[in-house]
Amino acid sequence: MTSFDKLKTMTLFPKLVIALLVLIAPLYILGLYVNKQGSTSIREELSRSLQSKVTFYMNSLESEKDHITNLQQEMLIDSDLQHINFISAIMSPFEWTQTIQRVENKLQFVKGSSEYIQNVSVHMLTIGRTLSSNRPITDELSPDYAAVKEPVIRSDGSSQNGTIKYREGRLFQVMQYPEPPVADRPPSYVMGVEWSVSKLRLALQQFADSGVSGALLFQPTEGWMVTGVNDNENRDSLQRFLEERYDKQMWEGVAPMNMGDTSYLIAFKYSHSFQAYLSVYVPQQEVLGQLDKYRWLYWLLSGVSSLIIIVYSYWLYRLLHKPMTLLIRTFRRMEEGQLDLVVLPRRKDEFFNLYMHFNKMVDRLRVLIHQVLEQKIRAQSSELKQLQSQINPHFLYNTYFILYRLAKMNDIENVTLLSQHLGEYFQYITRNSDSEVRLEDEVRHSRTYVEIQNIRFARRIEVRFDELPATCNALSVPRLILQPILENAYHYGMEGKRKDGKIAVSFQLNDRALFVRVEDNGDRLSEEKLSELQMKLRQAGGEIEYTGMMNVHRRLQLKYGDGSGITVDRSEWGGLSVVLRIDIDSATEQRE
Repeated sequence: MTSFDKLKTMTLFPKLVIALLVLIAPLYILGLYVNKQGSTSIREELSRSLQSKVTFYMNSLESEKDHITNLQQEMLIDSDLQHINFISAIMSPFEWTQTIQRVENKLQFVKGSSEYIQNVSVHMLTIGRTLSSNRPITDELSPDYAAVKEPVIRSDGSSQNGTIKYREGRLFQVMQYPEPPVADRPPSYVMGVEWSVSKLRLALQQFADSGVSGALLFQPTEGWMVTGVNDNENRDSLQRFLEERYDKQMWEGVAPMNMGDTSYLIAFKYSHSFQAYLSVYVPQQEVLGQLDKYRWLYWLLSGVSSLIIIVYSYWLYRLLHKPMTLLIRTFRRMEEGQLDLVVLPRRKDEFFNLYMHFNKMVDRLRVLIHQVLEQKIRAQSSELKQLQSQINPHFLYNTYFILYRLAKMNDIENVTLLSQHLGEYFQYITRNSDSEVRLEDEVRHSRTYVEIQNIRFARRIEVRFDELPATCNALSVPRLILQPILENAYHYGMEGKRKDGKIAVSFQLNDRALFVRVEDNGDRLSEEKLSELQMKLRQAGGEIEYTGMMNVHRRLQLKYGDGSGITVDRSEWGGLSVVLRIDIDSATEQRE
């Protein structure tokens, strides 16, 4: 026997093991080799490096701003500056000149302390003049005052000294005196340090490290942006990207983004001091270019994997999918009642044994279903006749007791009338052996029963008996389904009534069912008794004996299905309301 023949005779389990090894082994070897190159590790390391670079640059800018802020704060409380603002009117010309020179020298010192400072100005509102590091004192407030006169207000209403403000392409770091401001009073003087935008652009270009990379400073709430020297074409895309990050409260990170035909890796960090993002973006090709040499391995792995998957899928289709599909279809036909045998496969594997035992199961099911159906039909017929026979002795006892009382009272007229009704009643009971009658005859028999009870209760109970819908006259129903309900109404609802008893019988027909309602105004029905009765009706079934209302409920369900039967509730008069539901569709199908 050849190896191929041995493979054909193998069971399903070793075939699956061999197939799994054939599929996994090459993928595992290639995957191990690619993973060994550490492409994922390199990507993560490059992202961390880029993020660290942005963090370093942002920390450098924040340190520069903190340095400028400290100088501003010292200058803001300078005694010479305060003398000019508050006691200039009593100063001699010499003192005035000397003080102005000292302040100008200090402003020059502040400007020279940082390469990012282009100009330092003090706008003195008390005397309406401006001192600047770039020009002599003016006779009126400098036009630059318009850029710094509106203080930035925090959410708590206080002024935020040291805020960067953007106006017409220029950046100003603003402080005012006094701080905090006095309510409803303008500041005495405002100090503005103008940042050199050109120096910032040059610094951002140096941050980028190369001509294909870029860096920018973006303030999301006011929308101003400072980019590198040669970096303007991607402004809109980067602005939308950073605005989305600000809306999501993402303060730092690294993320990929396509701008034009190029995919970039963008690192960003938010500065609460600047209230702006510093972002550096680099083409992914430049950052991850060292991984390109492994790209051919990816295509090789993809090609080999695809070929293996195709071959393996076709093999599994022939080996497992086709026989399983056939078996599933056969099971579905079984659910629909078609007990068909399945053709045995030619291969002597597990499916052959499965199909063979399946066919044996189908043969056994056919026999069992036939036996169960016969037993069920016999059981239902036996139970129906047993339930029907339970009613007659109870009513016979009540009627003859009434007749005995009337005869003893020598009430010949009612004895005669009751005897006539009793004759009609027993004629209905004994005229044939059928277990089912027309609904019209059942209603007529119930009217006869009501007449018998009217004699018993001496007309002290008012009974309203509606007409049966003509379309329901020929409806086939089990014998004695309405009279027991009326008997319960008399026995439990009217027994204690000395007068003003009420019983109503009504019919309601819709497209799906006929509802027969029997109501009374009895006053002995408690909520506990009503709940107990409802519970019994919901639990009706099983191997127990039924009498009265439960008898009728059970027979209606046997006849028309679980959708039919009896429900009870409190009537509008306060007594019991019993509703018999007869499923019209089930009744029609049985009649046909």
